[in-house]
Formats: sequence, C-alpha cells, structure tokens
Amino acid sequence: MIHYRLTQDDFFTLQKNFIKNSVPDKRRSILVTLVLMSLTAFYGFALAIVWLPQTLSAPVILALAVSAAVVPALLLFPLFKKIYFTMRLRQLRSILRQDSKWPRDVTLSIHENGIEVNSLHNAVNKRVQVAWEAIERVNEDETHHYIFIEAAEAVIVPKQNQMLNETERIRMNDLLQKHLGIRL
Repeated sequence: MIHYRLTQDDFFTLQKNFIKNSVPDKRRSILVTLVLMSLTAFYGFALAIVWLPQTLSAPVILALAVSAAVVPALLLFPLFKKIYFTMRLRQLRSILRQDSKWPRDVTLSIHENGIEVNSLHNAVNKRVQVAWEAIERVNEDETHHYIFIEAAEAVIVPKQNQMLNETERIRMNDLLQKHLGIRL
C-alpha cells in the first residue's frame, strides 16, 4: 500500500502531461498555429502593399510584400507553437482555482489482479478498482507516473514515496514491472 497526499499541483501536472500527449490537443495546436501564421502573413502582406510607395515597380512591391508576409510568420512560428499550450494551461488553472477538492488523501494498493485506489476528501471515500488489462496506457514525467484507466482519467502515482519499506517497494515494483513496465 502506498499512502500519499494528492495536491492541486499534482493534478495540474497530469493535465499538462495530457495536453502534451493527447491527439485532439495536438491537432488543435497545429490548427491554432496555422491560423496565427496565416493572419500574420496576411497582415504583413496587406500592410506592405498599403505602406510601400506606389512609385516602385509592381514586381518590387510584390517581392517586398511577400517578404513582409513570410518573414514575420516564420520568425514568430516558435511563439505561435506555444500559444495553444499556454492558453489551455491558463484555462485549466482558472478552473482549478475554483475547485475545492484538493488536497486529498490517497491510498494505492497494487495486487496481482490490478490496482485499487481509495481517495478521501471531506468524508467522502472514492474507491476505484482497475484490472491490469483495463489500463489503457502509462505516461510519466520527472515526479509522477500516470496510469490511464480511461482516455482522460488517470491514477497519479508519485515516483518517490518514503512511506514504503524495502520489501513493499520490491513487491510493488515487481508487480508494476511485470504488468506495466514501470518502476517506482
């Protein structure tokens, strides 16, 4: 058994991991990037056409306008790639600020047939049992493992837990390695 306290920051890191790895969010990020690059190119082209003196020849005006469209869009590309991710994280942070279910005490039990998670908050105990076969995927970052039991729902497991003795740690690591290919 692993006992730990799940905080709002832990949940936020799960959401960051989910946004980085989910296919719909990757698609939306690409779409936002393309729209922003297109708008930048359009306004660069339009401003160049309007501001360039009409005494210049048409090919020179066209070449300068295309340059004014392409160069800013390419220079701003790294920024545009980060905008969607930043927008989603700010949106999530504002939602989480209003959420009062944090921190929550969690007990994770790892057995031969699966995992069991008990979480307690405000005298409400939530119990989830998951068979090894029902686990969809496992992701990780520097501090947590994320065991996804549904597309958008995961069990957050800290990588470091000082409450385990050596025999418990070895047994749990053996089960996690056998079924999921991860180690605590």
